[in-house]
Parts: sequence; C-alpha cells; structure tokens
Amino acid sequence: MAEPLAIGDVIHEFARGAFGRDHYDCTKIEAAGPDWIVARDADGDLSFASGRETLERLIMARDEGKCPDGDDCTLGETYPPLTVPGGY
Repeated sequence: MAEPLAIGDVIHEFARGAFGRDHYDCTKIEAAGPDWIVARDADGDLSFASGRETLERLIMARDEGKCPDGDDCTLGETYPPLTVPGGY
C-alpha cells in the first residue's frame, strides 16, 4: 500500500490531471487533511485537490513522477509555506 500524501511531498508535472487539464507544473504539498491537499508551484500559485479518487491519482503521480529534464525541484525555496493567522 502506498504512503499517504504528506506536507512536503512533490507532485510532478501533469499530476495525472488531478489539478485540471491545464496544470503542468510541479507542486509541493503545503497543507493536508484526511481527504484534501493544498499544493504550491514555483510561481506561488496554489492548487487544491479533494476526494479519494483524485488523491489516489496524486499518490500515483508522486510515486512515479520525476522533474522534467532531470532537474531537481526547488519548490518552496522562493515562497514561504502557507501560514494561518494566529499561528495555527
């Protein structure tokens, strides 16, 4: 059984369509709940996914994916992680 999605996981490129058909950028998970995740790409744009089928596709994309052209993803180095007012 595959490991569940977790904060810090990188989802590469198309993400098996889980973020929509026009999404092609690697993203890093910044928040996760029991049936949802929020991820940010290198430009700072956020993507949201929820539901069992979608999250299963993201797990597959995380486990089999690689950055394009063999580059290492440097996600999260430009933009700070999400924060919630009040420090939660």
